Amino acid sequence: MQTAAHEQGTKEGKITALRALLAEKFPQSALRAGGVLPAALGTGLPELRRGVVTEVSGSIGSGALFLEALLASAQAEGTLVALVDGQRGFDPAAMGGRLARLLWVLCPDAATAVKAADLLLRDGNLPLVVLDLQLNPARDLRRIPATTWYRFQRILEPSASAFVVLTADPLVSSAAERFALRNRWTLRAMQQRRTELKLVVECAHRRIAGGNASAFAPEERQIA
Repeated sequence: MQTAAHEQGTKEGKITALRALLAEKFPQSALRAGGVLPAALGTGLPELRRGVVTEVSGSIGSGALFLEALLASAQAEGTLVALVDGQRGFDPAAMGGRLARLLWVLCPDAATAVKAADLLLRDGNLPLVVLDLQLNPARDLRRIPATTWYRFQRILEPSASAFVVLTADPLVSSAAERFALRNRWTLRAMQQRRTELKLVVECAHRRIAGGNASAFAPEERQIA
């Protein structure tokens, strides 16, 4: 019978081995901290700042379109992405098989998803980590301590990773950037292909003045 200490040691050994494998197979962790993660040309997606928490909020439909555009952009750039799926909301069929550089982590609930994101961010081998909480119940999201998001920000500051949290409503208190998704669809949109739908992203960047965070300054752009 294994002891708790032995089981803990086994888990830590597996995590160490996984980190070594990621570092060898995906050397993006050698990128310098700071800067931006560029979006593919022509998509209309904003660049993502490295080393900060970015929150993207909107309806489930608009969030799904944003995620698909983001993953397609990352594939076009050859960027490795980790998607932490908090409620099995991601549909891989929507990507048409373009998932060669995607690590998809399926989680049963928000608490598990947050733990998975914590592990991936601490690893430091992934240029882009996405935490999708759009379908998780609001009561579960309210149980996530505010200190969790500030801890994520501290982990990110010296790293070269971009971190995106997808939510139905604004939630992340430590977000340095917020993207509000505004769809302007009519009933006709139900008969259109997903690639024909347009999505407006309102980008808000937190500006720091005198050591204090000021209000967000909005900027609109449209995803093609």
